Amino acid sequence: MLNSSILDIALGMVFLFVLVSLLCSAVNEMLAQVFRMRSKNLEAGLGNLLQSGEGNTLADDLYKHPLINGLSKPGQKPSYIPPKNFTLALMDIMTGNTGKLPSDNKALIETIEKQGLFAKTEAGKSIILLLHEAGNDAEKARKNLEGWYNDAMDRVGGWYKQKTQIVIFAVALIVCTALNIDAIKISQTLWTDIALRQALVEAASSTDIAGLMAQQPAEQKPPADGDDKSPELPDNQVEADTATTRADAIKGIEQSARTAGALIGQIRELHLPIGWKKPDGQWAFAGFGFMEWLVKILGILITTFAGSLGAPFWFQLLNKIVDLRAAGKQPGKSSS
Repeated sequence: MLNSSILDIALGMVFLFVLVSLLCSAVNEMLAQVFRMRSKNLEAGLGNLLQSGEGNTLADDLYKHPLINGLSKPGQKPSYIPPKNFTLALMDIMTGNTGKLPSDNKALIETIEKQGLFAKTEAGKSIILLLHEAGNDAEKARKNLEGWYNDAMDRVGGWYKQKTQIVIFAVALIVCTALNIDAIKISQTLWTDIALRQALVEAASSTDIAGLMAQQPAEQKPPADGDDKSPELPDNQVEADTATTRADAIKGIEQSARTAGALIGQIRELHLPIGWKKPDGQWAFAGFGFMEWLVKILGILITTFAGSLGAPFWFQLLNKIVDLRAAGKQPGKSSS
């Protein structure tokens, strides 16, 4: 049986890592809203998919098409494009923006080749090949293009995840350094300070972690700016919608900032050895030598790495430690 002190320290440290991860996610979401990272990532992905020579006019024309332009607010580009909208808009552009597609797949291919504007580009060759593969089955041709788009969006999602991971690591490093969240120092303090350890375990047991997790943004959900809206609006309505969009964006940023501030306050309320100044006003690094600084940097890097792993990882581990600390779950009652 593991020493209960070790389990209590593990529980406290994992609880701290959950809060740090949630804080980093809130800051990352705020940055994503400010810099519109999702829409820019989608734009880069479509530019790579729809390569059509100098200027990449096919991707530009796609964004101007009513089926795509109508997915975002005026003056912005969407963060998410449904596969059906992409396919129909693309086929309409390839056939000359007539607003009416040929009735069968063979006629569609002939129209694209006859129109010729994009037929010989890299994207055009891929599209024609996918259409030929479907034979004369128009439904299969459409699904081929949707599958092509979905495969590309899977790669785009991977790019965004990699970028987000880098941003979260950088955010975690800045947060842990600014707040001096040193995993080594904190664990040493919890080992020697029984009262602080018990208080941290109580905080971990009483905090609604699941509720905090539910407040975090869902990465896989289409963003709010992907709502459908007709692209043709009166000038006064466009101005009103633009003002509303700005207000919604500011509101989202303010919400993320409030969440981050609340989490910082919650971390400080744990009364752990966090911060660069001690309660008596002295600097935490007073009298440090080379080895002390080396251990301090290592402790901050450990917390940084832990924060970059994400709150779901630590939340699952927290539940496992709670079960282990309680000597396992109670057996279920018999239905009889």
